Amino acid sequence: MSTASLNPYVVTCAGGVENLLLEEIQTLGGQKCEVVSGAVHCLADLETAYRICLWSRLGSRVLRTLSHFSADDSDDLYEQATMLPWSDHLDENSTMAVQCAVAQDEKENSHYLALKLKDAIVDRFTRNQKQRPSIQKTRPDVMVFLFRAAGKATISIDFSGAPLHLRGYRTEAGLAPLKETLAAAVVAAAGVNSEEVGQIVDPMCGSGTLLVEAAMVVGDIAPGLARDYFGFQRWKQHDEALWQSLQKEAQERRTLGMSKDWPALRGYDADKDVVRVAINNVQRAGLSGKIHIERRELAQFSLPKNDAESGVILCNPPYGERLGQGDQLMHLYRCMGRTFGQHCGGWKTAIISNGIELLDTMGLEQLETIRLYNGPIRCYLRLSTVPVGMKAMLPIAHALSLRDVPVEGEGADFSNRLKKNFRKLSKWIKKNDIASYRLYDADMPEYNVAVDWYDGYFHVQEYKAPKTIDEKKAAHRLSVAVESLSATFGVNKRYVFVKTRSKQKGKTQYQKLNSDSKLCEVAEHGPRLLLNFHDYLDTGLFLDHRPIRLWIQQHARGKRFLNLYAYTGTASVHAAWGGAKHTTTVDMSNSYTDWARSNLLLNGFSEETHKIERADCGIWLMKCQEQYDLIFMDPPTFSNSKKMGKHMDIQDDHLRLIELAMKRLEPGGTLVFSNNYRKFELDERVSRNFNVKEITKLSIGLDFDRGKPIHRCWLIEHH
Repeated sequence: MSTASLNPYVVTCAGGVENLLLEEIQTLGGQKCEVVSGAVHCLADLETAYRICLWSRLGSRVLRTLSHFSADDSDDLYEQATMLPWSDHLDENSTMAVQCAVAQDEKENSHYLALKLKDAIVDRFTRNQKQRPSIQKTRPDVMVFLFRAAGKATISIDFSGAPLHLRGYRTEAGLAPLKETLAAAVVAAAGVNSEEVGQIVDPMCGSGTLLVEAAMVVGDIAPGLARDYFGFQRWKQHDEALWQSLQKEAQERRTLGMSKDWPALRGYDADKDVVRVAINNVQRAGLSGKIHIERRELAQFSLPKNDAESGVILCNPPYGERLGQGDQLMHLYRCMGRTFGQHCGGWKTAIISNGIELLDTMGLEQLETIRLYNGPIRCYLRLSTVPVGMKAMLPIAHALSLRDVPVEGEGADFSNRLKKNFRKLSKWIKKNDIASYRLYDADMPEYNVAVDWYDGYFHVQEYKAPKTIDEKKAAHRLSVAVESLSATFGVNKRYVFVKTRSKQKGKTQYQKLNSDSKLCEVAEHGPRLLLNFHDYLDTGLFLDHRPIRLWIQQHARGKRFLNLYAYTGTASVHAAWGGAKHTTTVDMSNSYTDWARSNLLLNGFSEETHKIERADCGIWLMKCQEQYDLIFMDPPTFSNSKKMGKHMDIQDDHLRLIELAMKRLEPGGTLVFSNNYRKFELDERVSRNFNVKEITKLSIGLDFDRGKPIHRCWLIEHH
């Protein structure tokens, strides 16, 4: 290549992609390359410039520099621009457009500078040829580009014409998609090439951009091959024969690439509309049959049987900034890490997110983190390896066991009762894979507490002592109980949480105790659920309803499930885990609906399939027009929330609520109705109007089998 044939070019890119672009430009033939913020400068002959336009996967624009000079102001810019040899690049019959970008510290308006440069070009033609080019903003013959920074002006011909991310295959997109060039950067950083690569999977593929860009690399397909417009095609110095030869070469390489054996490329997404968009994009890219797109939630992620080869996971998961879910997304990322560990041990991952703390929660082996920008959003591209044998979701993560050392002294009797209760429950716990259960419930008058084990944590609730009991004595007994509990099972006291339960009335019944918002994670018959031991009196998981949740999981497959007075949505998670067609979760509390959303995300379930509604259930039922096959309703005993308009008393209002729910129940469906009011009596009209079966005994586990049931439960169906 002769030095005389070289001209300066600037290839722009997204912030953070510069080093990847540098390697690409060098591979394509660029010389004396230099990285600057958001671009790579290089020298290239015309063939290399064309090749960059056709083959660059990472570049945004290819700018052929005409002149670089100091310009004190817009008038100085005008004067110097009029002296440039514009007739070498366009003539009076050409169409043109001028674009301008200015550095952040520049005071001058980019639109005004573009107009001044346009005037300079037009005036030069008017003086010399008496005629001038016309302005055409869309697809002009020549696009002139001006960059203004630090008192200097750089004027270029935009060889790309339109940004290079416009490949031609993506006319539709999902919510906040990656630009094609940024997706290609993720693919490049992951090490995907046209030689050796295993499977490529995107578990949240959106409009399919990552997979299409990866497929173009695997198939040796030029990303600009499908474009019908570049900025140099009607430029006066354009070499059409050279351009045609490069296109022919690219077409031949594509044909060869499409004919070879391909690795499996798969994409999944929970949104049926986005899946349709992705399939259409794959077809427009000419890659039908090479990429498989399917509607599937993260919870349903799997790989084909007997398909154990290694591979790469490419993913652009939801961002808190773009979806407004904030910290809740952390639970989705934790689910991603566990899911990949179960199915993809030893694989590489390239995952882009705006939150580095989200990426950290996945538990993968970090290789490299690259900072880059998705439009205005600062992001992090995390390259990792999935550990082989990564800890999966165990039925019981932390099984409780007794210490051999006896507890002596004041707490000995309490310790012995704990041991007795534990031995009684042990076989039942093991047989039924139960991770969380009630161990003790005021069995001894002097230790008036309830003790629950939550898969690694003790939750101790002190029943408020009557005024006749000395407060200091009650506090001492509670301290002894906690010490004995910790010593009996060898559990560090930092995993023992203590609260005092008094009768709650009026506005106090749902108030926060604290505002730490620290959530712990426990397993229950497959799903994992989030608990809060700090902020509320209740933890977020009613242990007495554990058998009901399991029953719902076992009977939900293929059904439309409705969860009323849903609390933290745990029953919805179980229904989704059991294969419900879709679920709807209704509760009046913002805190609880957010909690329910977090529980669903933690298990890989999307609101595309599992809706969450914040509303008063009675009012919502009156407005609802949908039908359901399985409904769970567990109303509170009493509520006087301002959001309801009027108070609710379950004894007085249950007939109305059941009748409303039954209107939404499909014939052949089942309403599971439960409540915890100890004096509750079911209205006889319910039994007269519907088939009713009480299942209270079956709905209570051995740990709550203590005389009078803690709740009552019925199955209600249409006649």
